[in-house]
Amino acid sequence: MREALFIILVVLVLLGWTIFRYRKQISGMIGFAKMLKEAKDGLTQGPKQVGNQAKGIPLVNCSKCGVWVPQNKSRKVGEVFFCSDECVKTKQT
Repeated sequence: MREALFIILVVLVLLGWTIFRYRKQISGMIGFAKMLKEAKDGLTQGPKQVGNQAKGIPLVNCSKCGVWVPQNKSRKVGEVFFCSDECVKTKQT
C-alpha cells in the first residue's frame, strides 16, 4: 500500500512540474482552441445583423500637407479642409 501511495505521489509531482514548466504553451493551446471555437460558432451563426448601423464618415484631404482625415475631425476654412490648426496657420501666413 505504501509503494502505491509513493508511486502516485511521484506521478503527481512529475505532472505538477510538467504543467508548471509548460504553462505558457498550455495556455497558448487553450487560447487557440477557444479562438477556433469562436470562429466555428461565428461561421455557423452567420453574420450578426446590427439594427442601426452608422454610416461611414467621409475622409477629406488636407489642402496643406495632403493627409487624409475624417471629415468630423478636420478643420474647414471656407470650402477648404485642413488636418490640424497648424496646417491652417501655416497656410494663412
